[in-house]
Amino acid sequence: MNIRISIKQQMASAGLVLAMVSGGCAMMAPKGERYVAPPLGSTWTQTYRNTGSFGSGTPTATIQATERTWEGKRYLAFVGPTGTILANPVDGAWSTILAPDGSPAISFDPPGGYDYPLVVDKTWTRSVRQTLHKANKTLQNEVKYKVEAYENVTVPAGTFKAFKIRQQWFLDSKLGADNTNWFAPELGIFVKQVQRRTADSFYGPGTQEAEVISLTITK
Repeated sequence: MNIRISIKQQMASAGLVLAMVSGGCAMMAPKGERYVAPPLGSTWTQTYRNTGSFGSGTPTATIQATERTWEGKRYLAFVGPTGTILANPVDGAWSTILAPDGSPAISFDPPGGYDYPLVVDKTWTRSVRQTLHKANKTLQNEVKYKVEAYENVTVPAGTFKAFKIRQQWFLDSKLGADNTNWFAPELGIFVKQVQRRTADSFYGPGTQEAEVISLTITK
């Protein structure tokens, strides 16, 4: 899931969220049976390395897990300084991204999320309509997913067990984005993300790498 959002950086992915290298996948697979959201009030800080269409520099942002009502429905909300992601609390699927002023920036139909249970080598494909509200533009994407591994990933906040999930976005059969997310199921968040936009992306080429540098998970 890329939690840092801006109107300029509207995601070509959306986006919310397992095997040990030597035969441990069967032992660890139950960890991916269903989505478990981070407890409300939990916070984590991420650092970013941006190039191209993502901008430049190495900014940081702190995200908080909370709740929000939108269009009469209750959502899990990931609130950051440049936007809010609204997700289904049951499966973590992203429905809408709100701009800082509370207006819709991007919406996904159907919501973008993972196909549980998560197991290594699992693949699936979804057709997703992505509406960019500020640009008054709708993109019809084919999104291909693959759970590539369940592994240790080390970031500044520590070392975590995480599903490594590749997510490729195709627009008019052309690869626009090739993203990899490391989702830590026991935390309910991405601890590392690498997003790569190609020259065929609606936004133009660019990369963004994000890592969690600190976190507080409430009990």
